[in-house]
Amino acid sequence: MKNNEDICKLFGKKLKEERLKRNINQEELAFKSKLDRSFLSEVENGVKNPSLRTLYKLSTALDMELKDLLDL
Repeated sequence: MKNNEDICKLFGKKLKEERLKRNINQEELAFKSKLDRSFLSEVENGVKNPSLRTLYKLSTALDMELKDLLDL
């Protein structure tokens, strides 16, 4: 099983890929998800471990199902 750091980095990579697929910068995603841009940067870099509420906000802002965002 992967440790927390590995999971956070994998999720951060997935989040960034999905954001870039949609041609959205971090600032725009932050606005759409009502999250701080610096927090998003930390999530994408695997530094922060987002809560379930945050994951839902991100999936909604990216117009995708939460399960698909979590498909690492």
